[in-house]
Amino acid sequence: MSLGFPTELVVEGMARVLVPRLDTSTGEPAQRLMADAPVFYNPVMAVNRDTAVMAVRAHTRGLGREATVCEPMCGSGVRGVRIALEAENVGSVTMGDLSPTALRLAQANASGNGVQGKVSLRLLDASLLMSLHGYPGGRFDYVDVDPYGSPAPFIGPAVAATKNNGLLAVTATDMAPLCGVKPAACLRKYGGLPLRGDMCHEAAVRLVAGALVRGSAVHEEAATPVFSYYADHYVRVYVRLSRGAGRADAALASMGYLKHCPRCLHHETSTDNRRDHCPACGEEMSVGGPMWMGELAEDAFTGAMAEEAGKLEHLKGSRSAALVDRVRAEIGFGPGFYEIDAVCRLAGVPSLSTEEVLRRLREAGFRVARAHYSDRAIKTDAGIGELRSLLGG
Repeated sequence: MSLGFPTELVVEGMARVLVPRLDTSTGEPAQRLMADAPVFYNPVMAVNRDTAVMAVRAHTRGLGREATVCEPMCGSGVRGVRIALEAENVGSVTMGDLSPTALRLAQANASGNGVQGKVSLRLLDASLLMSLHGYPGGRFDYVDVDPYGSPAPFIGPAVAATKNNGLLAVTATDMAPLCGVKPAACLRKYGGLPLRGDMCHEAAVRLVAGALVRGSAVHEEAATPVFSYYADHYVRVYVRLSRGAGRADAALASMGYLKHCPRCLHHETSTDNRRDHCPACGEEMSVGGPMWMGELAEDAFTGAMAEEAGKLEHLKGSRSAALVDRVRAEIGFGPGFYEIDAVCRLAGVPSLSTEEVLRRLREAGFRVARAHYSDRAIKTDAGIGELRSLLGG
């Protein structure tokens, strides 16, 4: 098949896929070259696609039948091809795109990896493709929305296209609104205000989760996050959908606000958006939300993801598998975390090693876990005063 542009073969997971060859001799930044390529392919998002494989395997292993998958914005087709190759309980993958060039490349990659019998391709707008499947018997077990920018416009059609007890995943790459650079855009797209500073990435994850919860409730569906994270330049949230107005109302009850003190780093949750004064230092607190205040992951589901990663050689010991373990360790700690270096500066001491901080907290009887938002982030049930005292001692 002639694609009409130069390509190169790359290996990702179990797939060998053709992607546009970028002319790096121009000196243009890689992001610009990828954006201008005939079909978009971003190697950095391999971790994102790894987690999709693990999630689909975890979701479908007890299904008792072959699962149906939809990727409405497929680009090169690498995600759908990998799911067809690596998730053994998948019977069909419907991939769509508005670009005929992208669909030709996706078809070539499906054929080149021997999964053309599982893959169907649709030249359709993503929202239209999902809406056409929003009826009993037409919905999918797994829908994966990975747009360029915000997934917000696609949430309604994606929920409609996902089966009861199905799995919906979305990616958000518009980190400027989500991290507080463009708060009006965040409010417009996600229905909540962001936080700036150390807490911005967790707030971003919770804002995307909250948008999914609200968007699902419109359809009388409850969205329960089962695995959510921030990495590189994006947020990723997986939710399980359960039908019922009562369930949707219960999910909405877990929406709220995250308040953070920029001076002393105290943080707390609230059901109101008042800009209170910090109870620890008196500074006016920043307020983000409304956003999802419940768990960002589910222990049983992330445990199943970890088990499935262990069954695939290319995922054993990978960054993706480590990410699942780190997110799973955060369960039970609630919203908010601390950056060790920031707390050490407040305590007036040189930065301590992460291991030393963990040791001091555990010996003092506090619960603590590494948080995935950075290598120096921790979640603990110690308050900021207790934490500063322990690190300064």
